Amino acid sequence: MRTLLRVHLVLLSFLLSGVPSFSQTHTRHSLLRDVLKQNSQATATHNPAPSSAVKKALAPAKVFRYTTTDYPGAAGSLVFDANTSTQVGAYTFNSTGNENAFTFGGGVYRTLPVPGAAGGSFATGINSTGQIVGVYADSAGNQHGFLDNAGVFTTIDEPNAVGSTAIFEINSGGVMVGSYEDSGQVTHGFSDNGGTFTTIDYPGATTTICAGIDTAGDIVGEWDDPVTEHGFLMTTGGTFISLDFPLAKSTVAIGINDSGEVAGYYQDAASVNHGFIYANGVFSSVDVPGGSGTQLTRITNTGVITGLYLDSSSASEAHGIRGH
Repeated sequence: MRTLLRVHLVLLSFLLSGVPSFSQTHTRHSLLRDVLKQNSQATATHNPAPSSAVKKALAPAKVFRYTTTDYPGAAGSLVFDANTSTQVGAYTFNSTGNENAFTFGGGVYRTLPVPGAAGGSFATGINSTGQIVGVYADSAGNQHGFLDNAGVFTTIDEPNAVGSTAIFEINSGGVMVGSYEDSGQVTHGFSDNGGTFTTIDYPGATTTICAGIDTAGDIVGEWDDPVTEHGFLMTTGGTFISLDFPLAKSTVAIGINDSGEVAGYYQDAASVNHGFIYANGVFSSVDVPGGSGTQLTRITNTGVITGLYLDSSSASEAHGIRGH
């Protein structure tokens, strides 16, 4: 799938073709840039309000009870999102094959039959009504967003995207967020509200990716400068807030719930990845016990988290997780 799923950070490194399994080396390619990197064009451009940085406060590490979600027979699995009945994500059977979107609900795993996904697919979001969004690659290697509404699939391309659009999340009102790449190979975030596209760029960023949205319309994601990746929160009023885990080499925010809790991951000074929850101005680290790396993707309104952890007993096995 070209760069779409060629992720160099731990979160999805097992799901990639041609990438050394679970390399902990920090690169300039984050989960969102490589998995959620897309192209779309906006018919309207968001004029951002001034940005600000959050107070860097730490709370004790959060402890969750975890269950693993491993697609049967797969060499690696990731859970990207969940509602009260269904989990969605991607799996691969080997390091050189395509990634495939899947759902898990009622104890049953199903591959999501995304039309035209000759180059692979990835389910990244599911809302309270069961609408599923994600990204797929066609036979020419071009990347597109998709919406699955009760089995009816719609391809979504940001109008001015050049070969790459990704959809990462859909809220309960049907508003979607994602990213696209323009003709100059610059990656922008965007929202899609009923077919009205709005470009979203963090002030001064070289890359912006919108990854999560709550019911009110607050958006989280990633912004890059020439040195590293940062998380961000954009409020409904248009104010940008940079999210940086204290002393981390990089930070990426991916999910937000209606209480304003943000989920994501950061890389520490030793290049090890950890999940985090950010709430009320305070960061808490999250790690699956016994794992060699943890990355979170979502936190639901009931406090359920999703993501992936690396099995410390095997350098080539990733497991999807659901925690509460």
